[in-house]
Amino acid sequence: MPQPTSTQPVPRYAVALQGFSEFERAALASFFRLAARRSPTYVQVAAVDHGDFLIADADHPGALDAVQRAGRELDTVFVGATAPSGAMAWLPRPIDPMHIVRELDALVEQRVSGRAVPADAPMPPAIDLLLHDLEPATRPRALAARPYQPAVGGRGRDVLVVEDSAIARKFLQLRLQGLGYRVQFACTGEQALDMTEAIPFAIVFLDIRLGDADSLDGLQVCQAIRQRSPSLDEPEPAIVMVTGSTSAADRVRGSLAGCDAYLTKPLIEVEFLQALRQVDPGFDPVSESMLG
Repeated sequence: MPQPTSTQPVPRYAVALQGFSEFERAALASFFRLAARRSPTYVQVAAVDHGDFLIADADHPGALDAVQRAGRELDTVFVGATAPSGAMAWLPRPIDPMHIVRELDALVEQRVSGRAVPADAPMPPAIDLLLHDLEPATRPRALAARPYQPAVGGRGRDVLVVEDSAIARKFLQLRLQGLGYRVQFACTGEQALDMTEAIPFAIVFLDIRLGDADSLDGLQVCQAIRQRSPSLDEPEPAIVMVTGSTSAADRVRGSLAGCDAYLTKPLIEVEFLQALRQVDPGFDPVSESMLG
């Protein structure tokens, strides 16, 4: 986990649990205590109105009622058999604390940026498989390359966002489309490799940690793309790592894998725009006003 420096304050957020068995509550509380040195840090609290964010049992009617009465659906990570109507973040059981923290990190990124992402924000229809919505046994190991379809969005170059968090995908979609890019998505490393074989993306935004431990991570995807032989007609894409890890070692590993820029979550506006200038010669600074 990323280790904060002594000169860098660690953001702390209060998280309230709604529903869940005593065992599940204890397991989550233990995980938050063990992860106290990561950034951002999450501290468990008892009351909904004391929590910056909520984690709710979607299978518990009382928990759903409490979240809805408080009007906190957009601040909640739901865990259960189905995603409640209007849910911003949802994960199936069994509970995986690491996946919950990643969804919380995405909510933090959205809040820090000051740009709310509505729950019903449209996603490009081309490719956006919410693989974490499926049981592990039904998740495809690899997807066949699909014919190119222009994504809904801006008039600029085509970019690929490789991210397994639905919140983070929506967040980057709105940011990049606001700057004129056309955005497509992959949820796994395997899917990303298939898509980059079929589509000449200008930029690939890669999260380092993708899916389960036995799946390809962003570093492996980056290395695989760089090991391909580029053609004159389809030059290789620029690669930007976008990750919650602030580890210097991960930054070095990203450079060795062949990435062109490295961004940490929550994204800082100035660094985000600087990375775009670095990797996209056609980036139009005039469009920056669209992010304001």
